[in-house]
Amino acid sequence: MTIAEAKQVRIVDFLAQLGYRAQCMKSEQYWYLSPLRAERTPSFKVNDRLNEWYDFAEATGGDIVELCKHLCGTESVSAALSYIERHAGGVSLPRVRVPAAPPRPIEADMKDLVIVPLRHHALISYLHSRMIDADIGRMFCKEVHYELRQRRYFALAFGNVSGGYEVRNPYYKGCINGKDISLIQQSRSEAQNRICVFEGFMDFLSYLTLKQTGDDTICIDAPCDYLVMNSVSNLKRTLAYLQRYAYIHCYLDNDLAGQKTAETIAGMYERHVSDEAGRYAGYKDLNDYLRGKKR
Repeated sequence: MTIAEAKQVRIVDFLAQLGYRAQCMKSEQYWYLSPLRAERTPSFKVNDRLNEWYDFAEATGGDIVELCKHLCGTESVSAALSYIERHAGGVSLPRVRVPAAPPRPIEADMKDLVIVPLRHHALISYLHSRMIDADIGRMFCKEVHYELRQRRYFALAFGNVSGGYEVRNPYYKGCINGKDISLIQQSRSEAQNRICVFEGFMDFLSYLTLKQTGDDTICIDAPCDYLVMNSVSNLKRTLAYLQRYAYIHCYLDNDLAGQKTAETIAGMYERHVSDEAGRYAGYKDLNDYLRGKKR
């Protein structure tokens, strides 16, 4: 079996062949008790659309070949391929259709990108609709203008540590020039001993808006740096940045992905971590709390 042939095997069906069943499924995300260790709550996710897996507790993932290297306890690709062939060789196991080509990201068609200070009234109105203070939005966001399929568009732009931008307007959510975490420090010369971690920049802006209003139910009464993951898939990069902090406050989503991400951070840094999601229990995330939008 070649690597290309192995990657045609659907991971969900392969795990079923091994006796693993998903504990829950949301959209095209399948959650399992990890096949890599004993656990009581599922931390192993399979993206069925991409045919890739991610283990939040181990902060690692990949394709079926990487999975089988872990299952076999080997770095040998040949051993992993042999394992796949032994367990996926039966006619009863469906195969994934090989796509003609990966879908072209919409960002690849954007032209004439221009980044300017945030001032467009429509974007300020969008922040208002999310109950975020406009001055806070101007402080941490820019606006990007671009051409897409011969039409001009604009959106909020929130910078990351690699020079890319998370891009958001009421109709579009994406990233330009590379996805990465964002780090906002109180002081350029030194790090604080506390850091707050958020999944997305809307939650970060919501936190600052709540802090400005004196909401001590949510906010920490101490100087903090801030880290925005911009995606839980940036967990490995997040963990590397967090090692310098004595206290870590996780303001992640009240869903399975947020819970497992917080648990992984806590597993790495133990007593230094506080899961603050209980402060806004009943709400999906901080922005929903700010807007009073209960689940």
